[in-house]
Amino acid sequence: MNEDKIQCQECKKYFGNLGMHLRTHDLTSREYQKKYPGALITSEEYDKKHRENMLARYKNPDANFYKKAGQRTFDFVPNKDLRGKLQRDYRDAKICLENELWKPSIILYGSIIEAILIEKTTAKTFATAIDQALDKKIISEKQYYKIQIVKNLRNFVHIHEELREKEEINDYWARTFGDICESIISYFKT
Repeated sequence: MNEDKIQCQECKKYFGNLGMHLRTHDLTSREYQKKYPGALITSEEYDKKHRENMLARYKNPDANFYKKAGQRTFDFVPNKDLRGKLQRDYRDAKICLENELWKPSIILYGSIIEAILIEKTTAKTFATAIDQALDKKIISEKQYYKIQIVKNLRNFVHIHEELREKEEINDYWARTFGDICESIISYFKT
């Protein structure tokens, strides 16, 4: 076997990283590893190169790298403390999404949207902020309905709410929340 490639147990082809490839088999990384215990998702060589690239990036960044990385997403938020917390939660939401931690990613993305809207309005609650943002034309009607979905589904943080609604928190909802959050951020950045 080649050190920089691993074999997919489904189709027997070789790859450096199976992450994206597994979608062709309609499998997540977790499902693949459950089906094939001990199977690797990335080759040792791929992991080594990725580690080296990340170390090089953080040891020798351009002069403005940290400033850009910390502000590039939420530079439209005037409150510096809030901007830092939004960046932290945004990063954590992405990590949760990448690691198939659906519920935490939903909670984090929902909280980011809530914080942005409360900051843009005079509201004290998420529900009021959504209504005020629409009334003041801070958001469009289409965004209003998307954010209502976020507000309602975010209540699934309470397990009884999840049971009562008979709705499963899954990758579809987590990715939908991520997409809605991205669209709200993009909207305010323009």
